[in-house]
Amino acid sequence: MPDVLVTTSWDDGHALDAKLADLLHSCGCPGTFYVAPLSHEIPRAHRLSHAALGDLSTRFEVGSHTLTHPKLTEIDPARAEGEITDGKRAVEDIIGGPVTSFCYPYGAYHQEHVAMVRRAGFRVGRTTRRFSVEASPDPLQMSTTTHAARYKADGLRVVRLTASPPNIVRTWRNWDILARRVFQGVYERGGVIHLWGHSWEIEQNADWSRLARLLRELSSHDGVTMVTNAELAELTGGVT
Repeated sequence: MPDVLVTTSWDDGHALDAKLADLLHSCGCPGTFYVAPLSHEIPRAHRLSHAALGDLSTRFEVGSHTLTHPKLTEIDPARAEGEITDGKRAVEDIIGGPVTSFCYPYGAYHQEHVAMVRRAGFRVGRTTRRFSVEASPDPLQMSTTTHAARYKADGLRVVRLTASPPNIVRTWRNWDILARRVFQGVYERGGVIHLWGHSWEIEQNADWSRLARLLRELSSHDGVTMVTNAELAELTGGVT
């Protein structure tokens, strides 16, 4: 396993994923895009088109995010399994190739859903658990490090990472500064950095330049290997 692995993943399948893909490409960063082709949260006109998704799949890993993006813990098991399997099939039909990575909508799932994801043939199941800097022992419950957005719930974690009160506020308000602080520790001792988010959120918060600067910094360090989510699982021994 390389000293430092950096992976990025992006959820939902919004039309702005095409813009995000171009940004990642310009920064030399691979990434995994999790797509819910019929997401109930994204108006049809704002979903990633089939043509755009097909183009994106030639440059990046594409994963499934269910068919319509329900919270799996709030629907019955039969429907949940259908969402998982139908979402996989729909994305595979669009891109004309296999899909082996999955992302739990809203990060909500129970162990029965992990079993469903496994039965559907997925080898990776990404969660929304943050502040992990090590390889996940179970690739079907892959943790993340930072989200490209501000989380009020991350306040206590920020306090633990930051030495002075002024820096606490600055770090909490700026997700890219938080990501850099975590990365510094990982770069010194080795580990995994997993940045994730949503293209529509980057647009909403006018964070494109902020994201570009961070990605270029991460990819420019010696000893850093940039990978997709599936490659992360393979390199860390999580996928056989």
